[in-house]
Amino acid sequence: MNPQNIVSNELVQDDSSVWVLKDHRNFGYSDGAESERYLASVFSQARDLSAGSVELESHIKDWPSEYHLTSKRVQLLSGFQFDRQLKVLEVGCGCGAITRFLGETFDQVVSVEGSLNRARLARQRTRDLNSVAVVCAPFQEIQFTSKFDVVFCIGVLEYSASFVAGDDPYDAALRYFADMLAPNGILIVAIENQFGLKYFNSAREDHLGTLFEGLEGYHRLPNKVRTFGREELQRRIGRYFPAMQFYYPYPDYKLPDCVLAEEFVASGRGGELISQMHSRDYAGDLRPSWEESLVSLELARNGALPFFANSFLVVAGKQGLAGVAFGQQGVLFSPPRQAQFRTRTTIAAETPSHPLRVHKRSLRGSATAESGPMRWRETHSDWIDSYSLQTTLDLRCRSARRSLQEIFEPCRDWLRMLQEQSTTHEGVRYLDGEYVDCTWSNVYPRDGGCTVVDREWSWAERVRLNAVVIRAIYGFLHRLQAMRTPPAALTGSSGAELIKKIGCALGVELDKRDFEAFVGLESRLQAAVFGQPAKRHEIFLRWFLWNRSSLNSFRTARKHALRLRASVRNRIARFA
Repeated sequence: MNPQNIVSNELVQDDSSVWVLKDHRNFGYSDGAESERYLASVFSQARDLSAGSVELESHIKDWPSEYHLTSKRVQLLSGFQFDRQLKVLEVGCGCGAITRFLGETFDQVVSVEGSLNRARLARQRTRDLNSVAVVCAPFQEIQFTSKFDVVFCIGVLEYSASFVAGDDPYDAALRYFADMLAPNGILIVAIENQFGLKYFNSAREDHLGTLFEGLEGYHRLPNKVRTFGREELQRRIGRYFPAMQFYYPYPDYKLPDCVLAEEFVASGRGGELISQMHSRDYAGDLRPSWEESLVSLELARNGALPFFANSFLVVAGKQGLAGVAFGQQGVLFSPPRQAQFRTRTTIAAETPSHPLRVHKRSLRGSATAESGPMRWRETHSDWIDSYSLQTTLDLRCRSARRSLQEIFEPCRDWLRMLQEQSTTHEGVRYLDGEYVDCTWSNVYPRDGGCTVVDREWSWAERVRLNAVVIRAIYGFLHRLQAMRTPPAALTGSSGAELIKKIGCALGVELDKRDFEAFVGLESRLQAAVFGQPAKRHEIFLRWFLWNRSSLNSFRTARKHALRLRASVRNRIARFA
């Protein structure tokens, strides 16, 4: 695609196939020279440059490379349906992660980036896409001779004061976007929330790395960067785009695990789901003052989640929103599993009067997949408006006075169900492999019994019932590791001893053979799903069972060391 056909300014195409505005002065935004050299090396050698490339993800080594190489970036938009023929302008394309998705989704894409190095990286990422043209220039200086149908502004509006002149540079940027669009054009904006919940919980402001900067109004550096709360953002965008829909990426728009419609979030129905999305402090380790998951549940009960979302995704139109559709209440993505096991889960009502249904499908489109004894299948179930057994236990264990028997009493129906489905051989109870993932996060107490959802996994071999019990307890304890003040009943350095005590509270006696069966099953399962060596998982499982306190200390120290090494490397690169 030749952008000179739709630009009246003089453009010069350099050796990297980037179109550069004549006499352009390079925009100085950068993650550091070393980071950009690393990305250039990765892109130049990569065979798979696609938006969902597992190959690129394998080269993630620090936060900058994660941001530019992870497939999570495009999960922000991949739940939408777009008219392929819409003409697209992307403002601030960075190193091309979103650009790649746009080039695979639309037939005509012009991406603008002020930094020449980053524009060249974006062109490398899209070098096999003729549908994409990358232009290096300040976007407000380009004089387009034709209008666009969609403008994408992902993580750019907040920087308007840095490169747009005027008393109100944010309004000037939005006015420019409106001028660049056809009469029925659409603007898509992703931006952090000035009042994101994580900022109240000691996370530093994403752009400036300082505590409470946004909450206090950005008075220290008023002309550098700023974000907005929901109401102000709606007013600003609404001046030029009266048709508007808000969506909520969690935990934020940078690395979203899910994107939810406003109706779903405001209703409170997604409270438990949102409570599982752990916020990140991109300036370092998040040291929370309170349990964000519990606060999210309370905000959901009070209909206040939209105000405190960490990020917004806004789809706004000058006349309407034709050509863009979401088509569900929410879309969720699996963690970075092996490629054949990666999934997309949609929450949607099939008819206006029908209850919400949850559909989990493979990103590859297949109904089944396998790796060794691990089997995956797509699943379909009703949405349940109540707390899972995992969340129920989480809330119960917050009371310091409750005994283990009192905390885990709701698990008895679950255990009874498993026992009824088991068979006995030589005095040992076994379950069919379809119950391998029947753990507490997938179980909902209902009417004196329980309902199992999300039955995507099965094991080709029968499994020891007590190994599944240990799996459920281990998953619960693993989730509670970040709990600031665990109750006395759940303390103790030995993971195995604590699991035995919990099993005893449930009326299950766990012995050495049960734990050996659990370690063998869990290490093989994790290796099959995530592609890492089973021996590595086995080492950490045995360490947890021996002394979980020292394992947590090791992991914390390792994380700090990796962050320090990356910080030092980036500082050296900036002064090189």
